[in-house]
Amino acid sequence: MSIDIILKLMIKFILPIVVFIAAVYGISYFWNNSNSKGKKMIALSLIIAFIIGISLTIYLIFD
Repeated sequence: MSIDIILKLMIKFILPIVVFIAAVYGISYFWNNSNSKGKKMIALSLIIAFIIGISLTIYLIFD
């Protein structure tokens, strides 16, 4: 296998998995170490990020 193919495979499949695991771990860490006001802020931020992500996905699909 060529190095180019391996790099494309890593960028398309392995990197998103690693980023997702790091994000879940980070959110879990901050969630466990925050007070109720911090938990509300984390929840609100995640909801906003989810809405933006869904909107962007729908926009890119139909564009």
